[in-house]
Amino acid sequence: MEDIKYIHEQEMEMITNIPVLPVDYAQYDPANIDVWEKYVEINDEKQRLGDAIMNSEYPFMIESEKGQGKTLLVHTICKENKVALIEDPVGVGTKKSDLIGSKEINKDGTYFTLGILPKAIMIANKYKHACLYCDEGNNQEHEIQQWWHSICDGRNSVVANGKRYSLDEGAKLSIIWTINPVTYAGVNSMTEALRSRFIGMAWNYPTSADIGKVIDWTDIEEATVKEPLLTLAQDVYALKLKGEVDYALSIRDIAQFANHYRSIVGTKKLATALSEVVLIKFAEPSERELIRLRINDTFNLNI
Repeated sequence: MEDIKYIHEQEMEMITNIPVLPVDYAQYDPANIDVWEKYVEINDEKQRLGDAIMNSEYPFMIESEKGQGKTLLVHTICKENKVALIEDPVGVGTKKSDLIGSKEINKDGTYFTLGILPKAIMIANKYKHACLYCDEGNNQEHEIQQWWHSICDGRNSVVANGKRYSLDEGAKLSIIWTINPVTYAGVNSMTEALRSRFIGMAWNYPTSADIGKVIDWTDIEEATVKEPLLTLAQDVYALKLKGEVDYALSIRDIAQFANHYRSIVGTKKLATALSEVVLIKFAEPSERELIRLRINDTFNLNI
């Protein structure tokens, strides 16, 4: 029934055809892609995602914990390869109109504003290669996910405002989704129908050696700060797997700690950094107390 409803709604889309507001192509120009820091590869993830983007054969998903650099990696690859990047946000509140488009009425008349999907196709046709990046795409409601079907399979197209938007010959559109593990509280799953259209990879939680490679440890004491911090990160992740806490320390959190620690002066800088960067991440009082005790044991201090 859902497929029949979807097909019917697509047919209804074909009825309407009003003037379309132009796309501001300049904001998607590869030259304008922001890469805010150097991406440090842990294994072969840059090569694998780079191949997926450049080949654009199938939509590609990355499943991983937060804060592991997925967005930075996508930006880096697109910037280096001059691929136009579209990353309009999607999530729990995403509606069909956000993906397909909607009518707008102003003093000059009625216009149609293209949604993310037809706009991505137009940008791909303009620049010959574009990447549609959807961060935490599985947060979209199931009935909304079905609107991705036609752009994620062999049709490579979508109907909007009475017109079918398709890729020109020689144009490529890479679709990249990141999704959170199903262990995350409140996370929607991908529907079977949509997941079957994707290939991808799952990133494991980084080992201490992995984290050690990607963080700037300048002026961070090895024995009293770095090593205990790496141990703490693995211990907290183990607690999360057992369901005792809901939060695991990410690479982003460890980088925050290192930067914040370097900026603090005084004899209590370690306790201050641990409190302001690590403890604050745990909102539930009992979890915060559990982590506080684990910090005290690991670093041999009292906060």
